[in-house]
Amino acid sequence: MKLLTHEIPTPWGKIATVVDVTDVPTVVAAGFKPLSKLIKQLPDQFNGQKFKSDNKLAGVTGVVKDWLDGDLNAFDDLQVLQLGGEFRQSCWKALRKVKAGKTITYAQLAHKAGNINAVRAAGSACAKNLIAPFVPCHRVIKTGGTIGNYAFGVTLKEALLTHEGFHNLR
Repeated sequence: MKLLTHEIPTPWGKIATVVDVTDVPTVVAAGFKPLSKLIKQLPDQFNGQKFKSDNKLAGVTGVVKDWLDGDLNAFDDLQVLQLGGEFRQSCWKALRKVKAGKTITYAQLAHKAGNINAVRAAGSACAKNLIAPFVPCHRVIKTGGTIGNYAFGVTLKEALLTHEGFHNLR
């Protein structure tokens, strides 16, 4: 496995990112936290792996720049991969289909993932998402339109939604 890392600057802080470039460049972790903390959250399969710093990250850094410059769906074509059960995988796949500037509720996410009664599990999938914002869990809000939680803070969630053109926050 060949892993590249970089902390990509944004107006809201750095997005620490890990990309597997063994074959097709695939984002395996990303988040608004220090790279050292992100690496510690990786699944056991990454234990003992060597991480090489690379400021281009096989094109991922450029995609983030495009997103910051206004191509709000720039993340859509990035390859991503994270471990999780069938329902979490379905949630993460559904999140990738929510376009910038749009939101869905946790109940809608549960429905799109195949189990309308699994609203709490949908929330858990968001909380366990290791590839934010490329798997855009910040686009999930509570039924009724309130913002809900975000692993990196509600203020950042609001800022990301505003950047993407969503302004109907309650």
